[in-house]
Amino acid sequence: MTMRQYFIVAAGLGLMTASSAHAENIPSNAELFRMLKAQQQTISELRAELKQAKQERHAATSRRAREAIPPARSAARGAAAAATPPAQAYAMYTKGPSVWPESGRGAYVGVFGGGGSRSGTGVSQLGTAFLLEAQGGPLAVNAQGRTNNGGVGFGGAHIGYEWSYGKYLQPALELEGFYLAGNQQRATLANPTNRLDEHTFSDTFPSRTTVLLANMVVGFRTPYQGFTPYVGGGIGAANISIKGATSTQTDPAEPGINHFNANPDSSAWTFAAQAKVGARMPLGDSGAYLFGEYRYLYVGDVNQVFGSTVYPGHAATSPWTASFGGTSNHLAAAGVGFSF
Repeated sequence: MTMRQYFIVAAGLGLMTASSAHAENIPSNAELFRMLKAQQQTISELRAELKQAKQERHAATSRRAREAIPPARSAARGAAAAATPPAQAYAMYTKGPSVWPESGRGAYVGVFGGGGSRSGTGVSQLGTAFLLEAQGGPLAVNAQGRTNNGGVGFGGAHIGYEWSYGKYLQPALELEGFYLAGNQQRATLANPTNRLDEHTFSDTFPSRTTVLLANMVVGFRTPYQGFTPYVGGGIGAANISIKGATSTQTDPAEPGINHFNANPDSSAWTFAAQAKVGARMPLGDSGAYLFGEYRYLYVGDVNQVFGSTVYPGHAATSPWTASFGGTSNHLAAAGVGFSF
C-alpha cells in the first residue's frame, strides 16, 4: 500500500467515524468537498517532505563516501609502497613501469694478468745459399718443421662502456691491449735436396706478442646481487716481435754459425681474434670489482724476415724468411676494474 492509498483510507475511516458519531448531523455536499480537498493538500505536503528528506539522506551518504575515499587510497598506496622496493613504489606513483631495469656500469676500466699455453705451429725457413760453381752453384733452401708447444704469461688493460638492454642483458663495447711474453719457440727444420744427403737446421725464435682488440661483451644479470657472468669476443691485430733468433745447421754440422747473424731481429703484424667467458663480482659500493675469465686467442699466419748469413769462409746467403702458421693460445686471467 502506497502512502497516498494509506491517507485516502484514513480519510475514509475518519468520515465514517464522523458519520457514526454525528449521524444526526450529516454534512452537506459542499462541506464534504472541502474536507476531501483539505485531505489531498495534507497528502501533497507529506509527499514533498518525504522527497526532500530522501534527497538530503542521499546527499549526506554521497558526501561521506567522497570523504572516505582519499584516506583509503592513501592507505592502499602506502601499503603497496611498503611492500615493494623503492624503485617499484616510485614507478607506481608516477604511473611508470612496474619494475625499472637496472642500468649498466657505464664507462669502466680494468687491468688483468695471467698465464696459459701456446700451441705449436708449422714453420718454414726460405733462402738461398750462394755456393761456388764447383759446389754446384746456388742452393735453394726451403726447410720445413714445426714449433714446440710452450707456456706464456701476459698482462694488459681495457677500457669500455656498458649499458642495459632489457631486463637481463648488459652489452658492452671495449678496447683492449695486452702483452704476451715467455714465448720461446723452437723448431727442427729439414730441407729436402738431392745435392746433400741431409740438410737440417735447429732454430729458436724468442717471441713477444702485443695484441690490440676491439671487443663486444654481453653480461647477464642474475638474482645474485652484483654477480655477473659474461661472454665476449673481439678482433684486431697482433704484433709479433722476435729478438735474437738463431738458425744453426746441425746436419751437415756448422758449429758456431748463426745463419741469421746479419740481423737476428724481426717484427711483423698479423690478424688476431679472441673469445672469452668469465664473471665479475663487485667490491662493495665503490664501483670497483674483481673478475676472472678464460680466453681463447688466435694469432694468424705471419712472415718474419731475418738477415743473411755473413761469415768469413762461409757461403753468403740471401736474407731469410721464416713463415709461421696460425697459433692458438689458451689463457686464464684475473683482474680488477672500476666503473664510473
